Parts: sequence; structure tokens; C-alpha cells
Amino acid sequence: MDKKKVGKTIKEIRERNNMSQQDMADSLGYSSRSTIRKIESGENDMSEAKLRRLIELYCLDYEDVGLSIDEYKGLSGLRKDSLYPNPEISSLCYIKNCIKNPNIIVGDYTYYDDKKGADLFEKHVTHHYNFIGDKLIIGKFCQIGSGVEFIMNGANHQMEAFTTYPFYIFSKDLRKHTPPLEKMPIKGDTVIGNDVWIGQNVTILPGVHIGSGAIIGANSVVASDIPPYVVAVGNPCRVIKDRFDLETKTLLLDIAWWNWDIEKIKNNIDILLSLDNEKLKELK
Repeated sequence: MDKKKVGKTIKEIRERNNMSQQDMADSLGYSSRSTIRKIESGENDMSEAKLRRLIELYCLDYEDVGLSIDEYKGLSGLRKDSLYPNPEISSLCYIKNCIKNPNIIVGDYTYYDDKKGADLFEKHVTHHYNFIGDKLIIGKFCQIGSGVEFIMNGANHQMEAFTTYPFYIFSKDLRKHTPPLEKMPIKGDTVIGNDVWIGQNVTILPGVHIGSGAIIGANSVVASDIPPYVVAVGNPCRVIKDRFDLETKTLLLDIAWWNWDIEKIKNNIDILLSLDNEKLKELK
């Protein structure tokens, strides 16, 4: 790391955005503006975590902070606190590190891949209203393709009436006819398991549960629950095959490798990326 270059970059960002040293300190998680003053003067360097945050927050390249490409790559990889885990793939981000809505809960290492803005994942969760309180819960190590849409319970209309038209949302005079939530077809939380692969342009309807290890084919519309470790496609989405036999599926769910610490995962990647059942059994 080139301390002087980092300091110069921070100062340029501050001035360009009309930020005070305290503003910059707050954005990077420092408690005191004096820390920023010392970094800008080249007196102090930055920790790896703070440097990674600087790069991610202000969309910097490795040359902006005086790093070599190898040093830059070293700030990413399998680090759950990275926004863009691979600096060479700007279309892919870890969802957990870009969401703000407390009713969207996402596990570590789950990513969304979208050239139009992977960090805009929340825009793909629609009709999600606080007064309903439903949650979107996504597990760890999921892979979500571009154009996915999670439709939440706020999209539902009253069905226990002669018309489904929501007159009450267009006129204050008609708000007295707003149906209570118990008369709306609220279907609960949408829950995606771990290690789920969701293809491009998939639509997932309210209250759906998708089991760990499932694969959802591109352009599918998922209107009902999908069990673990199957391949499902279509509109409506239907299971077309099991990925493994029952013994293997049970073993994988029992092992729950996604809950291991990252070093254990790294040490066993050769097994996880194989179809060797005997070696898999040794991990139990």
C-alpha cells in the first residue's frame, strides 16, 4: 500500500463530495477525524478492512490507492464482508452487504449477479410493505441470477369479494373499505435455503419456501414450495428431477457445510466440488 497515495485519494474524495474529515471518519468507521487527518498526511496507514471499505464505498480501482493487482485481489476473495468479492467481476456482489431493509435477511456469501447493478438487489424485492411485516429470508452461499424478482405479500388483493379491485388505495373517502389483513391472502415469509441456485429472470411469489441445494431454472415462476436438492423449472415451476439419491440428500442436509467456518470449507472444497460419496461421508 502506498500511504501517500491513499491519503491523497481520501482527500480528493472528501473535497469532491464536500465532506469534512469527521464525515469521512464516520463513513469508514473511525471514531475521530484526527485519524483521517493523519492518513491524509501520510502519517498513518489503513488496516486491510478499512482499505477494503474505502475501495468498496467509493468504487475505487487498485491503482487509486497504490496497490498491485495481486494486493487488490487479496482484499477480496472469500471474505464475507466484501461488497464486490472479485474485483474483476463488478456485476457480482454479496447481497448481505448492500441491503438496508431489516425485513430482508440474507446469509453470508450469497451473491446477486447483474450488470445493471448488483448492489441494487432490493429493487428486485417488490410490494414489500412494513405494515404487512413479511420477511424475505435467504440462506448462505446462494447464487442468484440477474432479473430475479421476489414478489412479496403486498402484491395480493382481496379475493373474498365480488371484485378484486382495490378502490380504497385511490380515494381517502374509500379507505374505510380497506380490508383487514386477516381477509387478505397473506402467505407468510418467503424463505430460500442455503446453496440454492436461482437462474436469470426467475419470479418467486409470496410465501414460497425453496429447500437447500435446489436449482431453479431460468425464467421460472415459483408459486409453490420446492424441496431440497432438486432441479425445478417452468411456469408454474415444477420439479423435473432429483439432484441426488435420498441417502446423499440426507447426508448433505445433515452435514450442512454452509455452517462451517470458511477455513474448513476451503480445506474441503475438493470434496464439495466432487461427487465422491465416500469422502463426503468422512466429513460427517
